[in-house]
Amino acid sequence: MAADDNISRNDGIDVSLTEGEGWARTLMVTVSGERVHRTRTAEAQRLSRSVKLKGFRKGKVPATVVEQRFGHEIDDRVQQRLLDEAYREAIREADLSPAGPGRITDVRYEPGEAFVFQAELEVMPRVQLGRTGGFQVSRTVAPVTDQEVEEIFQQIREENGDWSAVERRPTTGDRVSVTISPLEAGSDAPDGEGTPYQLVLGEGKALDDVEAALQTLTPGEVGIFSIEFPREGEESEAEGDALITRRLHITLNEVEEKELPELNDEFAASIGDFDSVDALETAVREDLVRHHENEAEENLRGALMEALREANPFVVPQALVDRYLGNMVQSPENVDPEELRRMREAIGPHAERQIRDQLLLEAVIEQEDLQPAPGDVEARIAELAESRGVAPAKLRRELAREGRIDALGQNLAVEKAFAYLKEQSGLS
Repeated sequence: MAADDNISRNDGIDVSLTEGEGWARTLMVTVSGERVHRTRTAEAQRLSRSVKLKGFRKGKVPATVVEQRFGHEIDDRVQQRLLDEAYREAIREADLSPAGPGRITDVRYEPGEAFVFQAELEVMPRVQLGRTGGFQVSRTVAPVTDQEVEEIFQQIREENGDWSAVERRPTTGDRVSVTISPLEAGSDAPDGEGTPYQLVLGEGKALDDVEAALQTLTPGEVGIFSIEFPREGEESEAEGDALITRRLHITLNEVEEKELPELNDEFAASIGDFDSVDALETAVREDLVRHHENEAEENLRGALMEALREANPFVVPQALVDRYLGNMVQSPENVDPEELRRMREAIGPHAERQIRDQLLLEAVIEQEDLQPAPGDVEARIAELAESRGVAPAKLRRELAREGRIDALGQNLAVEKAFAYLKEQSGLS
């Protein structure tokens, strides 16, 4: 632990800074008794101007009466004000950049005497880059295969298929319209009209037992089935069994199968500006090439970041991880605290890696002065505007209104950082 640094002030605050392990810092703050007295007098006057007491006009309550009736409230206000002001001033004077909120401890307060408290916090890390290049990484672009093209063709045909009714039992891939009613114990008659559903078998939107039951029926046929449902929450824990059996009255109203269009020149023309299947295939292959190139770039960036992390290790402040997790894992009402803890624990390593990567990239950008110039941002806006078919000025106004200009600049800086890292490892 580093020795204390004493920071003396002329406005009634003395600060002592102690460096702990990693990025931990401890501030011991002392506010002079004179400033405490001034603050307390100001708070008492502020309260006296607003308080209403029987027998006194508003704002004319004597100070002795205010002190007698509201002394404790005044003390609370003084402590809170002094904590807020002195903490901010101490952070500024110690030239600290907190990674998260500080923890206030050891508060000592007596009216008219020195006010003392301790603040424990973590500061933003100062990443010192040692090695940024010479990494054994490569960029490999996977070739486009005929199987990929066939899968895309099949997907396009699926998206443009037509449903038509059939008179048979449904199978996987068929769309069914059904009406389902739960049955009371000892009764085979549904209570009410039931609930209509439409689903495609095999997409996982219904329980396996329900899909199996539907495949035993033909259109217009009715069946009664015993279906196993997962128990929910406390009911499952109380019964000690994850499943519960319920009886359902199921009516199969309609079965439809999808008719896929033939892959020919006419179909190609119907889905876009293609005069033949060959033209469609060319466009599909070009899209797949771009996809593989983007995938290769993402893989390369991932490999570079992994190498950069290993070459430049540092401790990530827990305060940053906690803030990241707080944004990612919200706490809904009635959530099990243990479940929330497990979720945060599972995401923790990912959060720490993301924060470390961001800090490393920021360090590269700062060290190599890779912030984009205003002209670079405007050029990117013009490029985006052209791709979207809008005027650059209109797109700029839209980005400014949505607060995305700075983000655009940050993205450009990250692109420059990766270009620099690739160059340092002999990659174009």
